[in-house]
Amino acid sequence: MNRVVITGIAPVNAMGSGNEFFNNLMAMRPVISKADNNYCAGKISSGWYVPYPEVDLAPYMDKLKRMPSLASKNACTAAVAAIIAASDAGISEFDPDTAVFFGVSTMNADDVINAYNLIKGNRRLMPSTNPKAMANAVPAWISILFNVHGRSQVISTACSSGPDAVGAAYEHISMGKSKMAICGGADYMKSDEEMIFRSFDVLGALTRSTDGLPRPFSDQRSGFLFCEGGACALILEEYECALRRNADIYAEITGYDSCCDAYHIVKMPEYPQQAVAMLRKLTQGKKVDYYNAHGTATEVNDRIETIALKEVFGNDLKNVIINATKGITGHCIGTSGAIEAAVCAYSIRHGIVHGNIPGTPFEGLNLPDKTTKADIKCAVSSSFGFGGHNCALMFEKI
Repeated sequence: MNRVVITGIAPVNAMGSGNEFFNNLMAMRPVISKADNNYCAGKISSGWYVPYPEVDLAPYMDKLKRMPSLASKNACTAAVAAIIAASDAGISEFDPDTAVFFGVSTMNADDVINAYNLIKGNRRLMPSTNPKAMANAVPAWISILFNVHGRSQVISTACSSGPDAVGAAYEHISMGKSKMAICGGADYMKSDEEMIFRSFDVLGALTRSTDGLPRPFSDQRSGFLFCEGGACALILEEYECALRRNADIYAEITGYDSCCDAYHIVKMPEYPQQAVAMLRKLTQGKKVDYYNAHGTATEVNDRIETIALKEVFGNDLKNVIINATKGITGHCIGTSGAIEAAVCAYSIRHGIVHGNIPGTPFEGLNLPDKTTKADIKCAVSSSFGFGGHNCALMFEKI
């Protein structure tokens, strides 16, 4: 089995892109907007959301070429993230057999609804309708832009989509099928009448706090802060390949596992047996310093995830630093776990862990309320998605 390392990372979120994002995350500066009648007319329970990032495509047009006129906004943002990540990795040209795996959790609702409205209005569809609606357009466009011919796939497992794509890339390289991979997650969930926002709101999943802060792992949690989306790209390489080109390495991926609860399409089981087994298998024989939680701040998720952590880590849990990135960035569904993978890599490389914004925190969890310097040798990030999709990644310091 080949060793796999991360050499480039690029989140694109309302809080910024690349290093700007990490600076704002470590400063714990969320970007939250009011969901008033101008945003979502009609009865809604949640009053807050994180807007889709404003991405200036102009600096990247030499690479994107005609893509903005043919591709969905989701694919364009993912492509920009991939370009930034490649630059961060110091790669100007990828190996031809480079693979692309991207997690996309939802349909391109905006493009589908716009096409439907054209048909209802007896107007002609745009020739770009079909390619804009395709979920596989994200990895396809990235392969086209970088002229790479390795495996190119979209993975869709709800909130686990992004980290499952990172895991697929890790396994692909570790098995010797390629030397490099571009992977991550991308979602665009803004649409006419804010359909996707409403779909989570009607389930009672969105935060009802008075200031929009979701406060994961606290008595005051009341649901997740909806994020309209964004993208995050990571560059993975076979270790010896990275050494040969003197690449700067963020961290090594040393484990990935996934499973399904097979319990319910949107609910978590009261005892997370499958998630516990997955995390035990992943962490066996390892001393974990840092756990980046799924941490959505819903009533059930945080309680069940806490049960899993106490089962897996036992008395050692007090020594594991825990944070919930979604408590600051909002929950951008399939993109979130990819961002959290990038956060783990960044934290290992720079020896820093962002704080939490909790209310009254759960007992027994090491939840720093300020950004903290820490020598992270081993980190784990978990994601749990609708449909019972669970996955976890392990990262270690080189």
